[in-house]
Amino acid sequence: MFDDGPRVLLDAGDGLTVATVGGRSFADLPELLDAAQGSADAIEPGDAVAEAPPALSAVGKPAKVICIGLNYRLHAQETGAKLPEYPMLFPKWATSVTDPGADIELPPESSFVDWESELTVVFGKRCRRVPESEAADVVFGYTVANDVSMRDFQRHTTQFTAGKAWDRSTPVGPAVVPVAQAGGIEPDLRISGRLNNDTVQDSRTSDLIFGIPALVAYITTVMTMEPGDIILTGTPSGVGMATDPPRSLRDGDTYEASVEGIGSIANRFVSPT
Repeated sequence: MFDDGPRVLLDAGDGLTVATVGGRSFADLPELLDAAQGSADAIEPGDAVAEAPPALSAVGKPAKVICIGLNYRLHAQETGAKLPEYPMLFPKWATSVTDPGADIELPPESSFVDWESELTVVFGKRCRRVPESEAADVVFGYTVANDVSMRDFQRHTTQFTAGKAWDRSTPVGPAVVPVAQAGGIEPDLRISGRLNNDTVQDSRTSDLIFGIPALVAYITTVMTMEPGDIILTGTPSGVGMATDPPRSLRDGDTYEASVEGIGSIANRFVSPT
């Protein structure tokens, strides 16, 4: 946080600077990506940041947060579900997003809060009806998220929203790595999760049922995606509800979600005060 508000930062390899496009700095990632027209080459270093901010924020305020259910083969297997014929979509909103290092409150209404490490897609351009072959033209890069899930509410109906869209429950960010630096539009990256230093999720994005080009094509058939909008692409096996016995998040637990080459986020879960 700067004296006059937040700024999007750039890590060019030799320290943090303010990210600029055409000499302008930006308070939010969607605005920067729109100005850059989705091109990483258009983003340039501005003033150096003498000291790292004490806390880095989430990846802006996306207009759309689209999530994918049951998108890893082994995760579908551990839950006893059939492989989906089409991507299973459910929404979150900007109010669901929280900072990557924030404490996350365990809702008193939920009896089972679960973790889900996820590779997250960040759109760089406004787009609609994008064929799979052109997905790389509209995706800017990737970040990390934890799709924290209130499983009891998720099971209330066949729709997932009640268990997924809680306020300030989904940490995302803080770094967004451009596609070209992170394995391309169909990356094969290790994705993992650690609960209190115990590895509980450990897989690779090559286990995705619907890869990123397929997700981009399907979602943009339905709706227009804007710069800064994100897709949480699904979680691998190892979620708490599928362990024996089931294991949920408790007061004082820390969960760290990691994606190879993208980064890690760690959040402490706390009971309401």
